[in-house]
Amino acid sequence: MSLNAKELPDISVEEDDDAEYQRQLALFARSSTEKGIELVKLGEIIGGLSHRRYFLDIGAGGGDLTIPISQSFKETAVVEPNAKQASYLKRRCPHFTIYNDILENVNLGSKRYDFILCSHVLYYIEEDHWLTTIEKMHRHLIAGGRIAIVLQSPIGEVANFFNRFTHYDVNILKLWRDLIRRYGDDAIEVRYFLNEIRTESLDDIVTIGLFLLIDHRFWKCRDKIRQYFELHHKMDDGYRMIQDEILLVIKKRREDVELTREHR
Repeated sequence: MSLNAKELPDISVEEDDDAEYQRQLALFARSSTEKGIELVKLGEIIGGLSHRRYFLDIGAGGGDLTIPISQSFKETAVVEPNAKQASYLKRRCPHFTIYNDILENVNLGSKRYDFILCSHVLYYIEEDHWLTTIEKMHRHLIAGGRIAIVLQSPIGEVANFFNRFTHYDVNILKLWRDLIRRYGDDAIEVRYFLNEIRTESLDDIVTIGLFLLIDHRFWKCRDKIRQYFELHHKMDDGYRMIQDEILLVIKKRREDVELTREHR
């Protein structure tokens, strides 16, 4: 199995699997520093925007990033294919515009956004569709707006864990090169940050490992995963794993807007 999107399971999982996924997600959020650090990094980008009116989150999940970021904007829209997550956000944030579908199927009309977030979503899209997906986001940016794409780094402790049980072949370097070719070197920025995952129990770090592996077929490897974490990540006070993450930022230049108009 690979973390290439072609081999990923359908994101629309059955009821029992969905409940387990939500449990794993909640544990991961409680046990990691990711959202706090990611919010700081994203806040730096948002602080540099000329305007903070319209925000679009692609794959918002439970809104751990969406909700705090939305406080910086006048209006927030969400694309979330998971029906339960979309329903939860509708109840918690009725003022959000919610699209319960994948981005490819969503008609955003003439709407333009100052900031578009796509955090840990590209894995669910076939790699040869990445650029068309990003191009759709880019079309819906205002001049001076930013797209922020967050991905797991191909190096580090989480990548080592992936490569022990599967193969992490998300080609970030190719994506980076393709974005530079399409939008220009001066429109692309790359940042790097670390997420620390800590648990007191072995059971919890194993559950997080299964969450990171995505595919429930790895549940049958639970004993081997336990052995791996016991060997590589045991600390005096529990278990720790460092996750290296990459933030790709795309700026829409004014000349990009003019070029789009010329090709209409």
